[in-house]
Amino acid sequence: MRNLSATIAAGVLAAGLLVPGAAHAAAPGTALAPAAASLPSAGEAVHASAQARWSTLWSGRANTKKLQSPSRNTRAKVLQIVVQCWNGGDGTRAKAYIQRRYAGLWITAGGSSSGYCVGGKMYHRIRNVPAGTYRAVITLSPKAHTVNAWFQQYG
Repeated sequence: MRNLSATIAAGVLAAGLLVPGAAHAAAPGTALAPAAASLPSAGEAVHASAQARWSTLWSGRANTKKLQSPSRNTRAKVLQIVVQCWNGGDGTRAKAYIQRRYAGLWITAGGSSSGYCVGGKMYHRIRNVPAGTYRAVITLSPKAHTVNAWFQQYG
């Protein structure tokens, strides 16, 4: 712990809290205050403008029994599939699930959601998602119908 006051003064000088001429005048053990009022840095301003929001990774529309998105790399913590389909009164159900690529295999992450195709939107959401490669899969049974789908991330 030799020459502690010189080490503190050099650290304060490097941080820009004192001007070079005033570095030797500061007494050891006294609190040093910055000369000017603190303004938000450019990094804080960018962080404030980069708010988390929903963004669409993929959207698709087809008259089919199975609709699948291409694989997407994501680091978001929340993923969801939004499905909208119409059945014409024949009782068709849509099933949506999200799959994760793990050790070369596609594994279903977070279960699945299903519902009748009556024209409204259905949501399947999984939370606390680890970073990785994901895809959305939507299946209709027993018949093919028009389906709209959106694969989205929050973050």
